[in-house]
Amino acid sequence: MGESVEETRAPLSSGTAGGAGSLPPSGAAGGAEAPPDSAAGGAGVADTARGYAPAVDGLRALAALLVVTMHVGIFTGQVPGLGEEGPLGPVLSGFAVAVPIFFVISGLLLYRPWAEAALDGRRAPHTGRYYWHRLLRVVPAYWLAALTALLLFERERLDEAGRTTRILLLQVIYERDSLTMSLSQTWSLATEVSYYALLPLLALALHRLLARGRTGAALALLGALVLLSVVWVAVLYRDPPVQEPVARLWLPAYAGYFAAGMALALLAARTARATRPLRVAELVRRYPWACWLLALAAQVVVSTPLAGDVAAIPSSREVVVEHLCHLLTAAALAAPLLLADGSTPARLLGSPLPAWLGRISYGVFLWHMVVIVGWLEWTDKQLGTLDIGDFAVLYPLTLAVSVILGWLSYALVERPLRRLR
Repeated sequence: MGESVEETRAPLSSGTAGGAGSLPPSGAAGGAEAPPDSAAGGAGVADTARGYAPAVDGLRALAALLVVTMHVGIFTGQVPGLGEEGPLGPVLSGFAVAVPIFFVISGLLLYRPWAEAALDGRRAPHTGRYYWHRLLRVVPAYWLAALTALLLFERERLDEAGRTTRILLLQVIYERDSLTMSLSQTWSLATEVSYYALLPLLALALHRLLARGRTGAALALLGALVLLSVVWVAVLYRDPPVQEPVARLWLPAYAGYFAAGMALALLAARTARATRPLRVAELVRRYPWACWLLALAAQVVVSTPLAGDVAAIPSSREVVVEHLCHLLTAAALAAPLLLADGSTPARLLGSPLPAWLGRISYGVFLWHMVVIVGWLEWTDKQLGTLDIGDFAVLYPLTLAVSVILGWLSYALVERPLRRLR
């Protein structure tokens, strides 16, 4: 059970929360903290910088559900990669958009305090405090899950000091043999951690532009990051590789998703301070469902041959189409939650159950692959031989046990550690 998961396409080994995501976690309890004097949000703008944003947590829950569903589909032969495509394959393969959703969430939640500070003429948030918060939010819960997975399924390889260190330090995206089945989803967490490290530098560059009133230039810089990510993946697949390139998992390939989230945060903060709503914010506020229909349309395109065959290495054109469609889907799903607070989409995702699932989603993200691999070990099932009947058994089991473990992680590890913030 310790083989590399590089056999499948990187988007199919999706992760995090939120973030990351993401479900890489972005902001404790679903939101990033802001200084006490942060300006209040304007009408129709969710003020994620000041407190808890339940609709964003609801979106995180949706992405977590996509991740769990797709991974069960991969390991039961419904999605190509570990067997022939099953009847659910055409639907489940599109769930790879969960990773872009998590990354957009991380961008918007983590950057919002910097955007608020710049627009208000205040000093940027304290970098040391920011890093300490990220460390507390990510590492303890991750170490608990990672050490459990290694002891259960990888004990014979624990003496490989370099590999074990890379796993514990979330450096698994730089060596092919570092990712294992029970921790395969954590590649996205490793990518997100690299974004955490660079965010203060990027925020500083944006801060200087915004402090001079150059909002357009700041958005152009974020747009350049989107372009960088498109060019990066296009170059990687210019000559179709024999296997997925390791560099497909690095931050430049996903920088556009984080940048899109940051742009949404900046637009929301700018709109909250404008005497007249910005045009794009007004359109989102008036037509929130149009954003979600746009996201659905992008997902339909991903399921066509334009985005390639999910079982094959994509061409440069195909990977760019997939990348842009995922970007559009993730940003369009998130936009009404920030710019149309109180709209039906925001109320749906902000209702109690989705919001609660979003709060515990980091633990769900960390533990669901342990549940899947544990079931495979217990039943002695062989990969490549499972079918839709196995999916019908494993899916509800994985979902139920992962939610329980996610709640325990939140209640016993993540929430208590917030007292140290």
